[in-house]
Amino acid sequence: MGKISEIKMQLRHKEWAEMVSECQASGKKVDEWCRENGINVSTYYKRLNVLRTELIEGSEKQSIVPVSVSASVSVPQNKAVSDTGKELISDSGKIIIRKDGFEVELSGDTSEDMLMALFRGLKQC
Repeated sequence: MGKISEIKMQLRHKEWAEMVSECQASGKKVDEWCRENGINVSTYYKRLNVLRTELIEGSEKQSIVPVSVSASVSVPQNKAVSDTGKELISDSGKIIIRKDGFEVELSGDTSEDMLMALFRGLKQC
């Protein structure tokens, strides 16, 4: 596969992973979410299957993905002030992954499988 085709495929898979993550984070049934977002249910499941297959194939090649947490992953926090004037910190429930100018924002309840697939994809970039 050519370099450009490979990059296009990686970008498509990244978009698909975001789509699956959004659907899962919505708490809605897949068919309901797909209908609201103009996506055919069979297309959703085909894309999910491709991502899962990629995840399985990737885990056979390497079971550990090295990630620099301090540079690549950050969990933004919201600051608030209590009645006593003390600063309070609360998690916003988001996961933000940055690499080489790209940014992926996920909900805090994104599955471990999805995160691993994203890390593998980022490693290849």
